[in-house]
Amino acid sequence: MILSRYDGQLLVVRQPDHGLQTGLIAAAWGNDTAPPVIEHREAAGLAAAHHDDGWAIWERRPDLDPATEQPVQFHQVAPHEHVPAYRAGIERAAQLDPWAGLLVSMHGAGLYNDRYGSYRLEEVGDQALTDAERSIVDEFLADMAVLQADLYAEAVGHRAPSAPSELPDVMSAYLLLQVWDRISLQFALRHAADGIIAPVPTPSGRHELRCQARGRFMLAFDPYPFALDRVDIPVTASLVPDRPYSTPEDFIATLAAAGHTTIECVAVRP
Repeated sequence: MILSRYDGQLLVVRQPDHGLQTGLIAAAWGNDTAPPVIEHREAAGLAAAHHDDGWAIWERRPDLDPATEQPVQFHQVAPHEHVPAYRAGIERAAQLDPWAGLLVSMHGAGLYNDRYGSYRLEEVGDQALTDAERSIVDEFLADMAVLQADLYAEAVGHRAPSAPSELPDVMSAYLLLQVWDRISLQFALRHAADGIIAPVPTPSGRHELRCQARGRFMLAFDPYPFALDRVDIPVTASLVPDRPYSTPEDFIATLAAAGHTTIECVAVRP
């Protein structure tokens, strides 16, 4: 659940809806500057669209932050709740396609290892785990390493010579999923603010993608990575009162009554 303040209200983007927007970004990706995905293209799109489906379990009854009396922001959910939900989402992705499952497994694991050493979400900061949380995370990471090896073998027909995350083609596919994910967050969480997304994997190495605000929920990207000069990337959201909520049920009832709205997000050339 991605929460932000918007026009005096609380803008709520459910994680599966964020995933659908990420899938639209993946589908639009690719031009002479940012090469399109060729290998496992359909699976990469499935991974983008379904990378956060596990969150739907937690979102049925989200914890409230005692400090705000509003739902806990997604990057603050504790491992004892996040890990079981994410395991379910990874299992679902693997059922759709083994390569998609591999990427979604890496996405889940990457939340606890700084994206395999490539990036840490700025909102996380120096957030630390307790000993009990570290035990949950260590078990999760170990299980994901085994699962990733199995899914890689299923996807390509042979075992990897090392951990799949150490293979350049797998890591490039994973990093590209992170780029698509973060473009969606640049809209859904940051409302099309200026920013830099890195690393962006390319045949010539890892580069950065500069995001420049061009209006409400409109971003220019440099270098421009999409096939069309303008790309519409809507995301479904809900608007609820920006107030304290007494219980998770109070919030869920208010959210259900609010219905849905479409946030029209747009990518354009600089």
